[in-house]
Amino acid sequence: MHKKILRPLAMTLGLGLLPACPADTATTETVTATDAATSGTSMAPTSGTGATTGSTGEPTTTESSESTTDITGTTAEPSTGDSSTGEPLDALCTRLGGPGQGGIEDLVASFLGAVLVDQRINGYFLNSDVDAGNLQKTVSEQLGVAANCPGIEYSGLAMKEAHAGLKISQQDFLDFAEDFQVALDAHQVTHPSLLDDDKTKILGVLGGLAPDIVEDPTSDLTVYQRVGRKPAIQGLIGAPDAADSFIGVVAADVAINSFFAASDFVRLNTCLTRQVAGIDGPVKYGLEVDSPAAGIDEGVSALNVCRDMASSHEGLQDADMNPIVFDDFVSLVTDLITAMTTAGVAEPDQKAILDALAPLCDQIVAGNLERNKCPGNSKIELVEAAALNLPVPDGAYDGTLGSMLCHEFNLGNDPVDGIEFYGDVTLGVGLDHNWVGDLTLRVMNPMGKLLTVFNRPGGPVLPDDGTSCCGDSSNLAKSHPLTFKTSGAFDPAIMGKSLGTAQVICKDDAQCEYKPNHGLGPGLDFNDFLGDGVEGSWMVCLGDSELGDPGVLDAVNLSFTRVKHDPKG
Repeated sequence: MHKKILRPLAMTLGLGLLPACPADTATTETVTATDAATSGTSMAPTSGTGATTGSTGEPTTTESSESTTDITGTTAEPSTGDSSTGEPLDALCTRLGGPGQGGIEDLVASFLGAVLVDQRINGYFLNSDVDAGNLQKTVSEQLGVAANCPGIEYSGLAMKEAHAGLKISQQDFLDFAEDFQVALDAHQVTHPSLLDDDKTKILGVLGGLAPDIVEDPTSDLTVYQRVGRKPAIQGLIGAPDAADSFIGVVAADVAINSFFAASDFVRLNTCLTRQVAGIDGPVKYGLEVDSPAAGIDEGVSALNVCRDMASSHEGLQDADMNPIVFDDFVSLVTDLITAMTTAGVAEPDQKAILDALAPLCDQIVAGNLERNKCPGNSKIELVEAAALNLPVPDGAYDGTLGSMLCHEFNLGNDPVDGIEFYGDVTLGVGLDHNWVGDLTLRVMNPMGKLLTVFNRPGGPVLPDDGTSCCGDSSNLAKSHPLTFKTSGAFDPAIMGKSLGTAQVICKDDAQCEYKPNHGLGPGLDFNDFLGDGVEGSWMVCLGDSELGDPGVLDAVNLSFTRVKHDPKG
């Protein structure tokens, strides 16, 4: 055979086994734990051309008119034998036991069976989108073509194309080669005519395969590789009796351990291992297959795959019958950080893992109010106006917006991030005004909902229509603005009551932050607006009920918390 015929053999021997094998368009086998060559994945169909692959990765045909090269690399014209050795061209095929069962097919089945139980590399195979039957078929074809078995043609993909994007490391490649060597040694026991020289030459070809398959020559380009691949991740996840593992730390965490007291910890280890290994590794969460052997991805199967986070955490309650809330999720994250630190995972890799898992908070915690606390589900938006120098109509307030000084803010929609619901607001107001008890402050949202933030502070509860008298006599100064929010520390009903007539609220009593008190006016507090859209016109209005103490509005601002989920949902 030509040297270009050697390439398919090399492809057979390492990571070339994985996606080089397109799905058989006639049949697709289902992965089972008892199939020694299973791997749980169905590959995309590719038409077979009978082509092999040369050193450039381009397909080259193997027609009978060409010269051929034995596995030794010796060239001869096609004939009944190799002129350099005197042996038939199919001698290696014969020593391997032929292309079918009892020969090459058994060797490939033994090799793939070893790969499936090798935790270092089986993550590439234990996914239900790998077509196990076709994998066995095409790998056998590759080895059969390379061994010059009569009538055998290879119908798979070129190696570079097949492995592009898989991020296969040099260490992965070496581990596959090691498994093949073990299978080849075992095959020699049942096929004693297979020479040590045959095995040496076959394995020697493998060394030249790396450039076509390996995308991570330093074995450290992904988090998956850097943390130690699947075995290290499985140990990091651990079990309740492994105190330093993630599950062990959670089991000792009294704040959250009762949520998981009834868990199937074997299944939990498998699913969490696959979840972390799938961040940038070969494992595909949710595409599980039957366990190929004891200790390998136990607790799951092709009919019992790892569930999504929402369904797997739905209905979970702690010992006090409380659902999972955001603080519980924070505890889980903290426990994971503890386990990763103990395991020696570098901080940049810890961050990458946490960033990848952060979106799961949405699916784990219960209720929209808690989900809105999850990373990325809220944002602060500030709108403000300064140096307004707008006079408040003196003594004009009669309970209507038309009698008030109103400043309008128009908020646009931001459809990109989907964070559009009102979650909370903080209102800031700075003005110069004598006799705070004359004032009424209102806010109206784009839905037309009206909230009286305060009505004539410091006096008796008065009608919200500008009538009757009177409120507190202390003053406001723009240099000491006031803040209003639902969780504010002070009640405006007693605003200024501890001060004298000439004193300034906030400046002289250090009481600068207030919660709404609607008195007899509409609304309750800023939660009245929960769930409404933020977009549109927001009005902040000031009314003055008594003549003789004019005021000037200097600054006003609204700091909105937008949230992803409807807080009323």
